[in-house]
Amino acid sequence: MSDIRDQAGLAADPRFGRLLAHVTSKRGTRRWASRGDIDPGDIAALLPNIWIIEIEQPLDPTARRLRVRLAGTQVERIYGRSLNGLYLEEMDWGIYSSRIFHALGRMADDGVGHFLDAAAMIQPRLSRRVRRLGLPLSDDQLRVSHLVLLAYYEFNASAPEHFHELWLDEAVMRP
Repeated sequence: MSDIRDQAGLAADPRFGRLLAHVTSKRGTRRWASRGDIDPGDIAALLPNIWIIEIEQPLDPTARRLRVRLAGTQVERIYGRSLNGLYLEEMDWGIYSSRIFHALGRMADDGVGHFLDAAAMIQPRLSRRVRRLGLPLSDDQLRVSHLVLLAYYEFNASAPEHFHELWLDEAVMRP
């Protein structure tokens, strides 16, 4: 059986493998690493492309909100503005918005990692491709409190639209 990291393209782009290795090593025997476990100095080269998403989970699970706590400089350059404090539900992510929100919600609810490779036309003859690894974090080991996302964006004139995703289960995310 092939390694899931290869199926997700993580071996081809070691930046994703580096984040996965960092988070799984910080997690140890726990189900999830915590936000406090993530040492920015250990992943300094990745920081421009990092998102930290806080899961606001009131008593009513249908009222869950996803708020940007940190967006790296490259992420903010792509979006053309500061994203800190924004709710992801209020952002338009194009034709794949509902699928992206569903994936983020599943990461929050089920505590599983996710790899996404999607491209969509954002202007006539201009396509934006994103490759993103998302991993759950938990401050109390009872529920997911944050998501850490590592996203890389490409723009080109001829990329075909696509949406590919791969879910990473707990066994895969073990060191």
